[in-house]
Amino acid sequence: MATAVVLSPLLREPASDTYPLSTYPMFASDRGADHRIATAVERLPAGTVDRLSPDLIAGTDEVILAAVTVQRSIARSEADELCAEIAARLGAGRAVEVRVETVDVVALIADDADPTAIHVEATCVG
Repeated sequence: MATAVVLSPLLREPASDTYPLSTYPMFASDRGADHRIATAVERLPAGTVDRLSPDLIAGTDEVILAAVTVQRSIARSEADELCAEIAARLGAGRAVEVRVETVDVVALIADDADPTAIHVEATCVG
């Protein structure tokens, strides 16, 4: 009986994840290369953007927490408020965009590729 329990994960779908025997579906399934990432950037006078730190975006050093903060503000229709808070942290005259970028994460990591799509949720100037 114990052998059957130990070998049972071999018979399950990868999405079936239970304690104590995990198939680690978050690592075992293909999630694709394109992902949407909620973020905020500073719009520079030359038309380029400067990526903001998690601390400037959400007052944290955690990248994922900063992204979730932006994502939640968009979902709650509070992107304008978050934009104003970030612009205030940056200082007077600094332009900010709260946006969702679609990125090919492999190309981003390997080649520092630009986003394939950008949807601006809010813009403001501090």
